[in-house]
Amino acid sequence: MNRSLFIILFLSNLAFGQSFAPEPGQAGSTAIHKDSSVIIDWASNVSVQRGYLNIQNQSLGLATYGTEMDAVGPADGISVISLGDSGVAEITFNTPIVNGFGPDFAVFENGFIDHYMELAFVEVSSNGVDYIRFDATSEIPTAVQLSNFDTAHCAYVNNLAGKYRAEYGTPFDLEELVGQPNLDVNNIQHVRLVDVIGSIDSLVGSMDYLGNMINDPYPTEWESGGFDLDAVGVIHNANSGVNDLKDALVVYPNPTDGILHLRGDNIAVVELFSAEGKLLVYGEGVNSVLDLSKLPEGIYYLKIYLRNDRVICHKQIIAR
Repeated sequence: MNRSLFIILFLSNLAFGQSFAPEPGQAGSTAIHKDSSVIIDWASNVSVQRGYLNIQNQSLGLATYGTEMDAVGPADGISVISLGDSGVAEITFNTPIVNGFGPDFAVFENGFIDHYMELAFVEVSSNGVDYIRFDATSEIPTAVQLSNFDTAHCAYVNNLAGKYRAEYGTPFDLEELVGQPNLDVNNIQHVRLVDVIGSIDSLVGSMDYLGNMINDPYPTEWESGGFDLDAVGVIHNANSGVNDLKDALVVYPNPTDGILHLRGDNIAVVELFSAEGKLLVYGEGVNSVLDLSKLPEGIYYLKIYLRNDRVICHKQIIAR
C-alpha cells in the first residue's frame, strides 16, 4: 500500500468510533499478559477444522500453518495454528471454567503490532452441543477494505478474540452469558473460536451481533491466513472455589476513585496487578481498606488469597 494512503487511512480510523478498551499499556486496557498470575490453567486439547486461504477462491486450498499442539498449554506469541477463512477451533480443559469475579478466560493471538487484528468469534458450551456466542461488536470503518498488513484501532472492537497483539490475551466474562438456555456458566467444558471473514462484501463477510460488517485484513492468501490461535488461558475454574466465595467476599466500589473496601472472612493476602501482569500492591493480613489513589485510571486485577487456601481474582476499575 502507498505509504501516504496508509497514513491517511490509519489516522481516519483513529478518529472513528473507539468505544471500547484500548491497546496494552494504555489506561482502560483489558489486555492480560501471558505471564500474569491471574491465569491459573491453559487449554489441554485443541481440535481445528481448517478454513480456506480465500473463501472466494477455494481452489487455493486450506490454511496449513501450525499444528493443534501449538495451541495447547501456555501462550508464547510464536507457536500458533492458523484457522483460515471460516476455520473453527474447539478447545477443552482439564478442569471446567466457571463464572468468577471479572473475566474468566483469555484468548491469545499473535498480532505482530498493536492494532493489527485477525479476529475470531468466541463461543462457549457446557455440554459440547449447545454453544453460546459472546455478543461481538465492531466499529471498524467499512468504507475501505483492510488488506494484508493494514491496521484498525483495537478500541473499535469488543468481545472478539485477536483484539490484542502477541503475548496479550483478550478476556471474556461468563457473567455476560448468565441465563442463556442450555448453558451452565459454572461448568464450561468447551470454548469454540470461529474465524471472522473480514471481507466488507456482505455476500461473504462476517457481521457482529448488531449486523455491522467486520473489516479485518482480507484476503490473506498464505498458509498462515485467518485467525492464529496461540493459547487460551483460564482465570477461574472449578478448582478456584469461586462458586462458594462470590457471596462471602465483597469488594467495593467498582469503579473506585482510589479507596477500595474489602469485606470477607479469612483474607490472608491481597495482590493488585496491572492489566499487563505487573505486581503493584502486596498486602499480608490486609485491612478492610486499600488506598489506590496514587495509581492512574485503568483496569487492574486483584488476586485475593484466603486462609483456607482458596484464591480468587477480581477485575477492578479505577476511574476519576
